[in-house]
Amino acid sequence: MQIDEIHDKQGLWIEELDIGKITINGQQYVEPVCITATEVISLDKNTAEELTIEDFTQAIEEKPEVILIGTGSKHVFIHPRLTVQLVEKNIGVESMNTAAACRTFMVLRSEGRNVWAWLWPLTAES
Repeated sequence: MQIDEIHDKQGLWIEELDIGKITINGQQYVEPVCITATEVISLDKNTAEELTIEDFTQAIEEKPEVILIGTGSKHVFIHPRLTVQLVEKNIGVESMNTAAACRTFMVLRSEGRNVWAWLWPLTAES
């Protein structure tokens, strides 16, 4: 999936999403990542279901408006307790497949919104 060009190129932008890789500002990532406006952080989780509140410590400190969780090729719900813990800190959280999360991230970033995304690469579906 090619992402449409954004003319305001400040910060980090998702350029392409393909099976097994995510391209951010010309750099390809084959592992799960967290992307902010200015930083790409490698994740040590195999799936979104493994996430705990501790994985969001830096985000909680920086208070993004919303956290997007791209769960790979298929949408997977994160644990409701995690959603509650983030909402209690006034941070919205949405899980969706990674393609939808990438599109949503780009739209929100183009509006100048403070958004973070945890993204798992797509896998080949059988």
